[in-house]
Amino acid sequence: MLLMLDRLNSANWHNIRLKMKYLKSHIYLLAWFVFITACAYIIPYFSNDYRYMMIEGTQDLVSSFSDIVVSQYRHYFTWGGRTPPHVLAQLLLWGGKYVSAVGAGLCYLVLIYLIYVQAKGKRVNPFKLLILPVLFITVALWLCLRAYGEVIFMLVTSCNYLYTTTFILAFLLPYRFSINADNCKKSVPFAIMMFLLGIIAGWCNENTGFAICAANFLLCLYLYKVKKLSFWHITGFVGTCIGFLVLVLSPGNNARLEMMETTGSFNYFSHLAVTLDIFFLTLLEELPLILSLVYLLFIAYKNKFFSKDKFAEYKNDFIGVLYLFVFGFASLAIMIFSPNFPARTATPFTCALIACISGVYFILKKEDIKVMPKTLTVSLYTLCFVYILVTGENALGGLLKVKQDMVERDYEIQQQLDAGVKDLVVSPLTVETSRYIFVADVRTKPTFFANEILSRFYHVNSIVRTCDFAKTVKHSDLIIYQHYGEPVCSVKKP
Repeated sequence: MLLMLDRLNSANWHNIRLKMKYLKSHIYLLAWFVFITACAYIIPYFSNDYRYMMIEGTQDLVSSFSDIVVSQYRHYFTWGGRTPPHVLAQLLLWGGKYVSAVGAGLCYLVLIYLIYVQAKGKRVNPFKLLILPVLFITVALWLCLRAYGEVIFMLVTSCNYLYTTTFILAFLLPYRFSINADNCKKSVPFAIMMFLLGIIAGWCNENTGFAICAANFLLCLYLYKVKKLSFWHITGFVGTCIGFLVLVLSPGNNARLEMMETTGSFNYFSHLAVTLDIFFLTLLEELPLILSLVYLLFIAYKNKFFSKDKFAEYKNDFIGVLYLFVFGFASLAIMIFSPNFPARTATPFTCALIACISGVYFILKKEDIKVMPKTLTVSLYTLCFVYILVTGENALGGLLKVKQDMVERDYEIQQQLDAGVKDLVVSPLTVETSRYIFVADVRTKPTFFANEILSRFYHVNSIVRTCDFAKTVKHSDLIIYQHYGEPVCSVKKP
């Protein structure tokens, strides 16, 4: 009897320890949810946010779902084919700040979870996430995600990159799971579902659409070779290709490119040098992740994971990591040939790279191999969290300041509108764009895209800022901390 009680107490104590271990992850992720939601709520609307508040081609505000349908139909033929994220953007703008902010916070948690599951290569209970991988994923996102403030906090950009990357990682899960599965067969309804979801996934973004097609084509070839290819693999791949074609063949893409060429703002050959420069700058900013992956692969090599016998045991796990890397790298590399290569397009690459690193970590943990000494791990995470606290506080303060600036800007504009002014002039803000703070203000040039959007929104001839400021760094993404409170520029005295 005493032995039974002892075993029962031991089992209960073990369960309590497990619950406490998972509770750490829950509390930690809740803190991130609150922070992301707060920042997404505080950040004012900018440029494209105002554009998608309106029905495309008009100055009328969206007031119904039918308005969104009309707007996106026109958008497809006049500006671009990213219909799924822009439908979502217009829905969230229509829903208001509370809805969009909570949506951003929830989507960020789902993104973290999907990176974790992609790394694991199998289903994981979302309430049973180990704290160390969760810490790594969140720290890596904060440190290495380019244009973090724009991608995560700004509404329209988050729809284009945060939400789409999350959706695509979810769509790729069955493919990722099938690498480790012995039986990949699914029902016909599942194959139809993958076809439909594939269309949406391929339709989201040009670089991710290409990357999914490339990665899944290679995976299908491999699965065919090992006799694991199923009907749903093919329907999902075909759906993705269809969605990608619908996207890239959008008449709006051609119209926009023709406009860039006729205005003299685009030349393929000179632009190629620029995109290559941005490509290598991105790799430089992702260097901590790249070195982490190389380091873990070296640990795996030292522990004979690539020997014939051991590799056979972990072959599928490494192929899963390779699959994620191909997807991520393809999404970045294809941007070299794009007419536009903004920092935010590196989002899928960063997320895939984090999943690759976590994937190799999980492989090593199967053999209880220590990646690094505990003291070094604690020291590194301590430094990272000091960085997160300092830059996070700076970002939150900056967003609160720019929100205050925009209240004053609205008053400034309203005074001019009440006076019947049709050519608005506004003062500069006191916060500029950095890695964690996004500001897309108007400029002194009335034909700048943000100026034209605001002119439509306010029903005026033009809007300009009194001055522009000179760039002090190669890219605003390299500014991780800024002092704000003073105007970002001032009118030069004659």
